[in-house]
Amino acid sequence: MAIAEPIYELVTSFPQDQAREILTFAESIRAKYLNGNQPSSKVAPVPWAELVYSLAASWTEGFPTLEDIRANSGQDILQ
Repeated sequence: MAIAEPIYELVTSFPQDQAREILTFAESIRAKYLNGNQPSSKVAPVPWAELVYSLAASWTEGFPTLEDIRANSGQDILQ
């Protein structure tokens, strides 16, 4: 832990916002090495249609219809 002491001394001399940046950097380094042996992407790809249908219920009433989009563009949009 000998390295921790000079790091601590240095960081305590910084303003709060700079010390926060160092903390964020240190946390990213730790995460990089903790996750280093794991695959970079754990999420399986989702087919486009499935993604659209899963999100459809989350769209609010203010979501524009195709007609609204066409009216604002001044041209016909291919379906």
